[in-house]
Amino acid sequence: MQNQNSVAKSNTIRAWHARTWQSGSIGKLKVAGSWCLIALAIAVPVAALQPDVQLELRTDLKEPALLCLQQKSIDTIINVQDPTNEALVKKYRSQPEILTRIMTNDGYMQRSMWAYQQETLRQLARGNCVQVSHSDPVTARGLDWPPRKDEGLGSEPERMQVTYKGQKYWTYAGEWQEATATVVPVESRAPLLVSRKSGADAGALTTVAPAAREPAVANKKGRPIPPFSRNETYAAVRTVLMRDGWQPVLSKDADTCMDGDSRCEGRPEMLTCSGSGLAMCRFGWQRDSEQLTICTAGEEQAMFHSVCN
Repeated sequence: MQNQNSVAKSNTIRAWHARTWQSGSIGKLKVAGSWCLIALAIAVPVAALQPDVQLELRTDLKEPALLCLQQKSIDTIINVQDPTNEALVKKYRSQPEILTRIMTNDGYMQRSMWAYQQETLRQLARGNCVQVSHSDPVTARGLDWPPRKDEGLGSEPERMQVTYKGQKYWTYAGEWQEATATVVPVESRAPLLVSRKSGADAGALTTVAPAAREPAVANKKGRPIPPFSRNETYAAVRTVLMRDGWQPVLSKDADTCMDGDSRCEGRPEMLTCSGSGLAMCRFGWQRDSEQLTICTAGEEQAMFHSVCN
């Protein structure tokens, strides 16, 4: 009886398709649309049955992978600009030969990398992104893996969604491979920009200081220096430091900083200031038994450059 009902329904559908198809172009569109809906109804359950794929960071990578809750956080990081580099590009835009030499200079590239790292730290500190290294378990939907190949030089690397510790994130597909039974030794894993704490401090971030990165400073109570960005003025940095309990260091051996000197802005904690135009200055701070030196660079006003202890 059930088979007879199925056959009857099938015949009814065929008859409707035949009549509708013959009714003109609108009828043909209706038939095509109905077949699309049928195909979708079949495909969705099949896709849901595909198991997730266990992934791991590619073994040849020396840097951790960045996972972000939203793609705009990734865009913010990759599009960040160093203010000094921006000023140089603007100044020499009409002189391509000079601009080429500037943009291929080690200093230019180091400033760009520093800006990238500082913005990455900002996104990590705000909880918008996390970093994972080798042996951290990540999964992707079976439908999303394997990713398509990147188009080639100049193309935007493909992004995909993955799940890490129950949370969905966006990441670059090319940084991952299917999980293997190989365990990467701890000393060979990509170093994180921030360390993971355990126990009561879980979730807190402490900046790690590999040799290739600018060292961050934290006091004995574990309060790290905020990840200042190079698009911040020294005045803004100074406000944050004083809020966090740092005090200006007044040194009798310091260079003299006059009120009208835009390089050091009349700050009493200025230690040295050299050069005109793009001047480099050093400012001293202390908190309890700690010492901190902030380096600035700027043409019209002092801009944060680095922590230069």
